[in-house]
Amino acid sequence: MGQMIRKPDANPIIIAVCNCFVFGALGYFLLGQQKKAIIAAVISFVTSFVTCGTLFWVPICIFAYDGYLLADKLSKGEAIGENENGLPFLNAVFKD
Repeated sequence: MGQMIRKPDANPIIIAVCNCFVFGALGYFLLGQQKKAIIAAVISFVTSFVTCGTLFWVPICIFAYDGYLLADKLSKGEAIGENENGLPFLNAVFKD
């Protein structure tokens, strides 16, 4: 398991909006989850390419909500792992 991330100044709304507008990745970079941000960007890009942009919003919404949950946890003073997820089903994609 990697390092634990502590950012009590994390704003859940800002993280969610950042994940919405930059391929589902910017919010994860701001949280300190670089590996997860790269994987999220690739998933968003591939989904957009394969579906000709019609289902682009699906992973973006999932990553925005996941980022919101993680930032909320951080803002409460808790720590998160480098690949921790707010949504349990994402553990199939983002593993330690």
